[in-house]
Amino acid sequence: MSTSTLRVRALPTLALILVMGSAAACGQATPSGGATPAGAGTTGSPGGSASSTAPETPAPETPAPGATSARASVTGAGVRLDATFEIGFSEQPVDPGVRRKPGVVVTYTLTREGGGGNAGGELVAYDVVPDSLGSAGLPPDVNPEHAWVYADGDAVRISKQSFAAAPGVSFIAAPTTGVRVIPASGALEGRAYALSPPELDVPGAEFAAPRDPLPTDPGTWQFCVQVGERLDSMRPSTALDGVLEAPVRAPEGDELVCTDPVALDAP
Repeated sequence: MSTSTLRVRALPTLALILVMGSAAACGQATPSGGATPAGAGTTGSPGGSASSTAPETPAPETPAPGATSARASVTGAGVRLDATFEIGFSEQPVDPGVRRKPGVVVTYTLTREGGGGNAGGELVAYDVVPDSLGSAGLPPDVNPEHAWVYADGDAVRISKQSFAAAPGVSFIAAPTTGVRVIPASGALEGRAYALSPPELDVPGAEFAAPRDPLPTDPGTWQFCVQVGERLDSMRPSTALDGVLEAPVRAPEGDELVCTDPVALDAP
């Protein structure tokens, strides 16, 4: 499979003026009673790549407690998600001086199923997730391994997705996240990393995101990717090659494709 490398170019940060209550600051929101809610890498290079051939289908696995790696597959939203969970280290940022901590690394592929989810139209993965939501453009230093981390029952969910605005919140300019096109043939590759022991990582209070405490001694982990149709409002990123900037929106219907939880003995 070929790998395309995202080239980072300088991009001035576009600040949003968002107001919540009587406060006014970048990253905040404007209360509006009738607001309509708006609404996440690679195996070695930032942002991932499309392969020329579909990946082999891994055999189903049910890892026993104490496992240090696991695989899971699921089909939904017109795609097949194959994910491998391992104990490892982040690859981003690329600065060699960064002290890296062990955590859970997920390498994954998304492959179009026959017929697709939208009658042959293009599908995208919301899997280039900025560290925070609220900006009208992707930051030039967006980390392609970043994913949200929150609790789903007794499992820790590592998820590349967007979220809806909190009730009563509207934005002066639509917040943006990053998406990549899932090729009609072949597979889209990606990579996600979560610190272990896990720490809650969700967008700010202006977004409706789960905030329950994480399991104190997690034994199971889950991976999710939001998949949807390519929309006319999506535009090429001026910061990252191969990435489209898309308005933030929450998954609808079966658009959040999640593996079953897998047992993993994370550090």
